[in-house]
Amino acid sequence: MIKYTSSSRFLNYEAVMASLILIALAAGIFTSVELIWIKVFTIIFLVVVLIFLILYLRKKVFTIKFLETFISVDYIYLNKKIEISYDELIKVEFISVHKSPDRNRIKFMKGDKVESLRFLSIAQSDNYIKFIKWLKSKNEKIELTVFPSDHIMNHKIQEVYGFKYR
Repeated sequence: MIKYTSSSRFLNYEAVMASLILIALAAGIFTSVELIWIKVFTIIFLVVVLIFLILYLRKKVFTIKFLETFISVDYIYLNKKIEISYDELIKVEFISVHKSPDRNRIKFMKGDKVESLRFLSIAQSDNYIKFIKWLKSKNEKIELTVFPSDHIMNHKIQEVYGFKYR
């Protein structure tokens, strides 16, 4: 049963915006230059950058589901699915940046290395506190972080876990 879910689909929007900016810059260079080799180079450069942007996006867009027994990560554009045990979970970060949606980042052990996933925030305000309590019931060792440290979420977590909740 799915308890909480989120995704990193915000990267689709960021990739589209980056592509439009690149296309506008390439069109500006293309129309302002008379040398044919610069026009050809501009088109080739644009196509190569857009291909790399699409390949990067394919590897980074996923849906994350917090199930009762493990965390399921389904990569949308790849046939890849990973499962993360709650015992492997090391850190949960809440990131709030001005004029951007709130995000979460989890850090976990896979094999001998620490991996990280960033996605849209699971919940807001008191629902996020419920999510943190639920995660802590699965693994007491999870480290919690809030960025920036003066965000209201930091104070809400301190009300539950005290000043040294990290």
